[in-house]
Amino acid sequence: MSNSPVIAQECPDCGAQLDLTEAEEVGDLVDCPNCGAAFELVALQPFTLAPFVDEEK
Repeated sequence: MSNSPVIAQECPDCGAQLDLTEAEEVGDLVDCPNCGAAFELVALQPFTLAPFVDEEK
C-alpha cells in the first residue's frame, strides 16, 4: 500500500470526492465510486480529469 498523500478531487459528473495520490500518472484511469463514471488523468499540474472513452467498443 502506498504512503503517498491523498489529493481530493471532485467527480466532474456527480461531484463526489475522488481520492487521488501523488503516485498517479498521466494516463491512469480513475473510476468514481458514486456514479461509476470513468475518467483519464490527463495532467498532473493541476490534476485534470477527462471523460474516458473506450475506443475498443
